[in-house]
Amino acid sequence: MNPAEKETMQLVTDFHHDGFVIARGLFSPGEVAEIERQLQHYMDAFLSELEPGEVYYEDSESRPIKALHRMHERSAYFRDLVSDDRLQHIVSALLAAEPILLSVMFFAKHADHGSATPPHQDNVFQCWSPPDALAATIAIDASTVENGALTIQQGSQQLGLLPHRPSGVKGFSQALCEPLDTVAYPEVALCMEPGDVALHHVLAIHRSDPNTSGRSRRQLGIGYSSSHSRRDEAALARYKTDLGKLNASIEA
Repeated sequence: MNPAEKETMQLVTDFHHDGFVIARGLFSPGEVAEIERQLQHYMDAFLSELEPGEVYYEDSESRPIKALHRMHERSAYFRDLVSDDRLQHIVSALLAAEPILLSVMFFAKHADHGSATPPHQDNVFQCWSPPDALAATIAIDASTVENGALTIQQGSQQLGLLPHRPSGVKGFSQALCEPLDTVAYPEVALCMEPGDVALHHVLAIHRSDPNTSGRSRRQLGIGYSSSHSRRDEAALARYKTDLGKLNASIEA
């Protein structure tokens, strides 16, 4: 077995044990710079025509962009990025199946503006059965504890889907009803350098703190499901109904 195969096997072992892994230095500095360039092009070209649900802003006075969703639907660059051979190789191994694209997203915690993300599990929004899905997060900036690094509770993906409640936070509308024991399931801050890629399970409990630093934390997220998974359409319909009521109450 060659070193690359051993590394992939270790990623698989760690992913199933911890609910997350980090592939260090997967994208080069030049590739990260191109992601930044294409991100700016996307905002210049499409921001004025994005529909509700495609863009979220922070509530601060300057209203910086907090998140962009479904970017692959408008951009050939981001649609093609999903098929990067390195990503496909790792995701296929982690899911033990052909990966199916869910969405390409952008998440930002701007310097001194980035708000907190409540603890949640992605499958409360996505409703996959079986829950064989994950998110790959490409670091554009360094992610640190100070600027709101993604924080995951180790091993929490093994618990199944836990009860959630409305969070009142647009873009992250659900939060755990009860906090999970951090002794049994320790919190791990996923500190990354630009070009690192974190991959976390759709049931892994995760959150992030506000950005209290003078440095932004920008990340590109790509959601994948297994070719063996299917949407629970009834659960998804209930979530969308609840989301519509929540957004209406926030805007009222």
